[in-house]
Amino acid sequence: KMGDIDEEALRNRIKKRVLSELRQTTYHWNSLKYDEELGVVYMASRLAGGFAAVTRALNEIKKRDPSFAPQSLLDFGSGLGTVAWASHLHWGDSLKEMVCVDSSGPMSVLAERLLKGDEEEAEPLFKHVYFRRFLPVSPKVQFDLVAAAFTLSELPSVKEREDAVITLWRKTSSYLVLVENGTKEGHQMLMEARDTLLKKQEQIVYDPRPARVFAPCPHEMMCPKLAREPIIPCNFQQRYHPLPLPGPHECQTEKFSYLILSRMEPAQEGTEGLEWARLIAPVLCRTRHVHCHMCCTDGQLQHKVVTARKHSRDVYRCARNSDWGDQLPIILKVEEDADSDSE
Repeated sequence: KMGDIDEEALRNRIKKRVLSELRQTTYHWNSLKYDEELGVVYMASRLAGGFAAVTRALNEIKKRDPSFAPQSLLDFGSGLGTVAWASHLHWGDSLKEMVCVDSSGPMSVLAERLLKGDEEEAEPLFKHVYFRRFLPVSPKVQFDLVAAAFTLSELPSVKEREDAVITLWRKTSSYLVLVENGTKEGHQMLMEARDTLLKKQEQIVYDPRPARVFAPCPHEMMCPKLAREPIIPCNFQQRYHPLPLPGPHECQTEKFSYLILSRMEPAQEGTEGLEWARLIAPVLCRTRHVHCHMCCTDGQLQHKVVTARKHSRDVYRCARNSDWGDQLPIILKVEEDADSDSE
């Protein structure tokens, strides 16, 4: 009985510390210094959820560009190495170099221990992972895949975030993936990064290929969610199983925002008369009709009520089986539906 009380008290203490530390970055954009203790606390609270969010974001590339086989990865603000783990899950056969950059020595040590299963003499579970304190100096060194997960929120100013994003884009030869908390602040930071790379011209250009938005936005105009009051962030959800630690083991949900930019020419994903929108809320399935809230290629938010009679059985089935965050084909010949109050 006493052990149960102690365990509950310890769990509450850890939860309080985690929430306190996360508030520093999630709401106030303060930078954090990770020592060994805070690294372990971060691992217990954020490893599984962070891995779930990054895996989901990278799956967007895997799904829509199946021929992409990166040989090199740069993870900026690598922390516990979740980007390396998620990248290995998707492209373990092709990756030959994974460079993890983090200013916290204790955090990198913990990430290395995770790779070895907490046995110092053991071989890492996958090879070619290199931990560094600083980014490669040469601006001409590029990586097939560059990522920064939950890192921009730890940089204390807009200028530092802008400089970091420009530096990361210089080092990108194919895809740049940014993942943040699914809060208004996290979404705002990603939109700042998007504007920086789409609109600002560098003084010295090492790679002239322009930035293109790959996901989740189906357009390169201003985010329509930022034009509405009150502002609701563009975010998505991913279910995951928490680490097998003392306490509840129910499946949990990670809410996150992400942005993927590409140097590649956009693939022809559809045919004439077909465009792809992005579902920005859960699909509401009702009797013989489905409510879909979407961000569309014209930069507008739409609420479509999809039925088999108006949109064909195939489109209706597709909408009914889609989920928040998926792409949905929009047949342009069909007249737009007005918002419907039917539930």
